[in-house]
Amino acid sequence: MSGTRARLSYLLLCISCGIVFQVAYIRFVFLEPTCHALGLTAQEYGGIMSVFGAVAAVMYFAGGWFADRFSPRVLVVSGLALTGIADLALTVSPGYLTVLLAHIVMAFAGMALYWPALVKAIGSFGSAGTQGRLFGFLEAIRGVTSTLIGGLGALLIGTLLAPSAGVLTLIAIYGVLALVIAAALWFTLRGQTGHTPGSERSALSLRQLVAAARNKYTWLLGGSIMLMYCFYTTLGYFSPLLQHDFGLTAGLIGVLGVVRSYVFQFVAGPIGGFGVDKVTHSTPRFLRLAFAGATVCVAVLLFLPGTPALSWAALTLMFVLSLMVFASRGVYWASITEARIPAEQRGGVIGLASGLAYLPDAFLPGLVAWWIGDPGAGTAAHGGYGMLFGFLTAAGVLGLLLTTVTLRVQRREPTERPAPHTTALT
Repeated sequence: MSGTRARLSYLLLCISCGIVFQVAYIRFVFLEPTCHALGLTAQEYGGIMSVFGAVAAVMYFAGGWFADRFSPRVLVVSGLALTGIADLALTVSPGYLTVLLAHIVMAFAGMALYWPALVKAIGSFGSAGTQGRLFGFLEAIRGVTSTLIGGLGALLIGTLLAPSAGVLTLIAIYGVLALVIAAALWFTLRGQTGHTPGSERSALSLRQLVAAARNKYTWLLGGSIMLMYCFYTTLGYFSPLLQHDFGLTAGLIGVLGVVRSYVFQFVAGPIGGFGVDKVTHSTPRFLRLAFAGATVCVAVLLFLPGTPALSWAALTLMFVLSLMVFASRGVYWASITEARIPAEQRGGVIGLASGLAYLPDAFLPGLVAWWIGDPGAGTAAHGGYGMLFGFLTAAGVLGLLLTTVTLRVQRREPTERPAPHTTALT
């Protein structure tokens, strides 16, 4: 590709990454308005999110097979187009069956088609020495895109339109943008080849997975990331708590959701990288500190009285927790580089550890929705936020233990470990 077309393609790919997953994870910012807009109870929506997470986990493994056999151009465009159609279907005919089918389509399109092809396409724009910058700018542009469109959504939902109408309008905007960018990438990505040499295959073999299952780091690293991901995937459920228990307005909740979910995405990541490189000199040691901070936050929230007079304390704890979570999210896969994992096992370890790491998406949304009920109607009959914060406190303590064990195992390694590499793989 020519220089101008390559730069345009790269920019469009980065922007697309800030669009393609947003409707599937819109609960992170607009949980309660989305339930109402789609005609669902909180429990129904939580169950659908768990189905989405389960399908996405399976599709993660299928993605390597597709990436080996089809060009990034075909896969990225197909993933965006299917996602755009699913988004628009939600606005035309909201309801349980439509929402369920749309999220299954989004899981297949995003994880099996789009994501593996995106990684391959982004990597093709530069040499081995420029990969950190290519993926670093991907995360930055992705975060800026999410912030701008999410900010527009907060304006629509909190000010210009009724909450339900604002959510459906925002979903329609995401759907149209996905289709427009898919069409643009079809023309700018011309020339991408679909053939992958045997030595560069992405799909994991059964032999690799068996070897990975025998590697201690698969369970130590995958388990640590899974426990931190429990904090990440439940952040969206803080919004109803802030609104109904601490008295924040719906409009402010939308703005805070954008800051929590999108701004921290590109602000906290570099902080995590700096912390690993310059302070702890070890990813597990940094994660242990992050687990300690996150555990303190949720333990305090567990006992903090829900009153408007303490809204400042709840907000402070939420933002500190978000900083811990997103700083960790930016670096936790760097543990793979620090560990002495044989090169022939590394792909299997990453694949199996990823399936373990993102497992909370398959059960936690439904479980949390069952716990907290509909906060606006006061139906938290199963323990409410006490169960959520108690669960997260336990997850944080287990995370402290796992990262400590990981450090001790690494100290016993007979040879010197490579220096940390903090490029995020998520």
